[in-house]
Amino acid sequence: MTLICLGDSLTYGFGIPRHRVWPSLLAKTTGMKVLNWGINGDTTGGMLARFQAHSAVKDAHAAILMGGFNDLALGADLGVVKANMFALVQQCFSVRVKPVLGIPIPVRHPITFPLLASMDVDRACAAYDGLRPWLHSLAEDFSLPVVDFYRRFEEFLVSAALNGREYFDALYTDGLHASEAGHALMAQEAARALHKI
Repeated sequence: MTLICLGDSLTYGFGIPRHRVWPSLLAKTTGMKVLNWGINGDTTGGMLARFQAHSAVKDAHAAILMGGFNDLALGADLGVVKANMFALVQQCFSVRVKPVLGIPIPVRHPITFPLLASMDVDRACAAYDGLRPWLHSLAEDFSLPVVDFYRRFEEFLVSAALNGREYFDALYTDGLHASEAGHALMAQEAARALHKI
């Protein structure tokens, strides 16, 4: 099975060694061929353009689609993100690639990522919260598999709190991006979800 992971820095693995990012760990765990098509700073519009143009799409069996924060931080309306994600699902269908929706990890405050001075982060975070339930609705409408990274991180937070531990912060590098430990958790969740398709 060949799997495309299409997204932004959460997929690329900003600041993380290539062999430690979740798509690489997923490939190692499952034996699948996993193509990491994440680009730092990319938008859902960029994802759509890349998916349409890439010749390797025809050889893939499934694609995990995940993005949106950069659009919102740059001032795009949530409707633009929804339209692009919907179009990506349709593009997958048109080339007989199984679309899988990735639900991004929670934003963790304080955010210390240094390149956000020109962006409206508070607005982006508020809109980002509205994207999650819509993605679940989209998945229900088309009976799509979901890789719910958000839920997995939240479950870890509850578990850590119940055990009197403070490991949750260790899952992030800057409040937006996953650490190596976070990527390991994401790979586990992806493997669990993909086992069902």
